[in-house]
Amino acid sequence: MAGRDALRTEGLVKRFGGIVALDNVSIRIREGEFVGLIGPNGSGKSTLFNVISGVYKPDAGRVFYYDEDITGLPPHRLYWKGIVRGFQIPRLWGKMLVVENAAAAARDRRGDRPVQALLRRREWMRWEADEERGLWGRVRSTLERLRIMHVSLNWASDLSGGQMKLTDISRALMGDARLLLLDEPTAGVAPKLSRQIFETLQRLNREGLTIFVIEHRLEVLFDYVDRVIVMHEGHVIADGSPEEVTRNPLVIEAYLGSA
Repeated sequence: MAGRDALRTEGLVKRFGGIVALDNVSIRIREGEFVGLIGPNGSGKSTLFNVISGVYKPDAGRVFYYDEDITGLPPHRLYWKGIVRGFQIPRLWGKMLVVENAAAAARDRRGDRPVQALLRRREWMRWEADEERGLWGRVRSTLERLRIMHVSLNWASDLSGGQMKLTDISRALMGDARLLLLDEPTAGVAPKLSRQIFETLQRLNREGLTIFVIEHRLEVLFDYVDRVIVMHEGHVIADGSPEEVTRNPLVIEAYLGSA
């Protein structure tokens, strides 16, 4: 069951020259929710994600994460707080193995600190190899949860579109995400694998991860999310269950009628 607010925006405004991409956008995502964000192209969805994740600074309004004002903080600081962003095109290191891509995103690696890397090398190498608590144990567990352990030794550049998406999600989990923002996780993915990705996300959500996702495949999205927020021309025009938004006249006129 959803708890307190994990994410809240109040009156967000973002302009690009004379174009108002976000116009007084206020939303709430409760802890433990799985929420979809939909709307026609140009409605402001990706801009909203970019403002929340620190890629853009808003011209007005505030962003709160568990009641902490995080407005304008850069992405790397938000990452350390537990907000992890996935992009429509996964930004993987193509000439690294899947297991290496996942491992590189881990937080609090002992060998990352210069003193430990140079002076306590044996200690951190033992920790990295630890079957349960160490880095490689965590990577293996994460890839098994996402059901991509069988491609763990493949180059990231050799993966299918769906496997790339899941590898991107593995990095979010290795970063100890509390709030996961995903921009079209099924873009370019075969229909069957699209549902497998959402089944994976649903399982992670039930394990406690709060998820906010942009998705155009409504026939898939509506089967998994708790709630849907609909945007049009920089505004939120609806917020409710999948059943409620599909009956909303504003949504039908702005989006579903032509979707």
